[in-house]
Amino acid sequence: NFFGIKESRNYREVTSFDLSGDVHYLTTKSGILYELKNEESKIVLDLSNDPNFVAKGAPGLLGVVSNNDFVYISYTISDDETHDDYLVVDEYSKMFQKVKTIIQIGFVTPHHHGGTLVFDKLGKLYLSVGDGGTPNDAQDIKSLRGKILRFDISEKNPKPEILAYGLRAPWKSSIDSKNRMFVGDCGDQ
Repeated sequence: NFFGIKESRNYREVTSFDLSGDVHYLTTKSGILYELKNEESKIVLDLSNDPNFVAKGAPGLLGVVSNNDFVYISYTISDDETHDDYLVVDEYSKMFQKVKTIIQIGFVTPHHHGGTLVFDKLGKLYLSVGDGGTPNDAQDIKSLRGKILRFDISEKNPKPEILAYGLRAPWKSSIDSKNRMFVGDCGDQ
């Protein structure tokens, strides 16, 4: 029993934690976002009911981070017509009303999406994006795949800024107290 989360299968599906502030958040691959407060948990968002949400293979609800009055999540959707996947980052109010979509990045395979979200000390939002199984995209600075992207969320329509490229599957990243970023990139066998 972790913060009242009793379904044991959800322990195996945990993809991300946000431990900043008094309220914490936990995401599961299957699309459930938990709010953890005062040793209690409650489901505040369930993407599994969205017909476009996809959680087969690597995709799913991948990341969560909060900043001031907003919560940001990253997750995958699928286009029924093209069968392409998209990595999406949305901004929500603390009442979990969707404010806007920050970015949507297309993938032709269900692999290497990344999806970790972190903030730096200056309030900039970072997103890790995998190469989608197409390694040439990671080296191509015209593509957003295989990169670490930064967004100035104080802007009305934040544009992605490429900070690092050449990454395969940057599954996790963090920023330490000295504002240094560490990235866990999965290599090939």
